[in-house]
Amino acid sequence: MNLSKLGHFIWPILLVSIIIIPGCIRDSQIETYPELSFTNDVQPIIAANCTQSGCHNSSDGGSFSLETYESVLGKVSPGNGRKSSIYRSITGRALEGGFMPQSPSQPLSEDQIRTIFVWIEQGALNN
Repeated sequence: MNLSKLGHFIWPILLVSIIIIPGCIRDSQIETYPELSFTNDVQPIIAANCTQSGCHNSSDGGSFSLETYESVLGKVSPGNGRKSSIYRSITGRALEGGFMPQSPSQPLSEDQIRTIFVWIEQGALNN
C-alpha cells in the first residue's frame, strides 16, 4: 500500500479519536481534575497553535484575535465546553470555519483538547 492511500485511512481515524475522546469525559471526571489555569495551562496551547502569523492575532489582521483572556472568553461558554466555539472548532464540530488549526498545522493533541475542554467546564476562569 502506498503512503498516500495510507493517509486516507489514518486521517479519519485521527479525527474520530479527537472528536470522541473529549466527548467521553464525564462530569465526575472533570470534578477530579485540579483547577486549570488560563495563564499556565490554556494560554500556552492557544499561543502555540492559534495566534501564529496570519491566524488569530491582532498584528497580522487575522479574522479575530485570541491573544488575551478577554478575546478567548468571547469564544467560550463558561461551564459548557460542548457549546463553546473554540472547543467546537478544535474538534471539527464547528458549523463554520472548519477544523482548527487548519492544514498544514497539526491538530491539537488529545491532552490539549482535554485541557481546553476541562478549563471551560470549570468556568473558564482567568486564574
